[in-house]
Amino acid sequence: MMKVDARRLVDTAAKVVVLRIFPVRDGRTIPFDPWETYESGIAKDITFLQGCNKDEMNCFVSDWTVEGFKAWAADRKTKKYAQLLTDEERAKLESFCKEGAVEDWEPDSRLFGHSWFMEGAIKMSESQTMGGGKSYTYFYRVESSDPILKSAHFEEVPIVFNHPEMVSGRPYDPTFCKTMRKMWIQFAKTGNPSLSAEISPDGKAKEWPLYDQKDKQVMVLDELDIHPAKESEVKIVDWERTCFLTNYYML
Repeated sequence: MMKVDARRLVDTAAKVVVLRIFPVRDGRTIPFDPWETYESGIAKDITFLQGCNKDEMNCFVSDWTVEGFKAWAADRKTKKYAQLLTDEERAKLESFCKEGAVEDWEPDSRLFGHSWFMEGAIKMSESQTMGGGKSYTYFYRVESSDPILKSAHFEEVPIVFNHPEMVSGRPYDPTFCKTMRKMWIQFAKTGNPSLSAEISPDGKAKEWPLYDQKDKQVMVLDELDIHPAKESEVKIVDWERTCFLTNYYML
């Protein structure tokens, strides 16, 4: 391997690995259903901070180009979903994809954003709390200046690490950036990302509630309004039409 040119490795990996190889529940390396395992309390002694972004899949549209993403999505739906889904499930997805789209790539981007990232994040919080554990869950909605990226996967990470210029293409509100970083640091230090007024960059307390089975509260990360809300208010998950796709993870 040391004799192989680095560029050849990168180019080959891009063709073979990127979003084509997935974890498989094989009974050995991944022996259990992940959701059932969380629900059984396997991680109840670990406190989570995790979440999702409003336009998760858009980063792949931007990276692969619109035409490249459309071809990938069509192939994925034909070879994966078409073989697994029932007629009723297909009808639900078709109904979901008909809503809210302006560009022709948006239905598929929205569908895969939900099925790969958003449903999984909320399902993880659901399963973790059912198992007696704790999860602080966020929903990031800040949009970049890129008309395709918007609030895509990974957009929040450079802010947490103080490099918003990496993806944004525009300046973010500095107090918002400081507040996000402070919450992550507070979680690392104490296990709770909430901020008192004394340590909050804007001088206002930020109480981050734990996700629970009743209210399903998340911390909404808006640039000028960080606030907690029930999942039902911000509508992260389409519980009826897409959430069932989490059943097909790791098959």
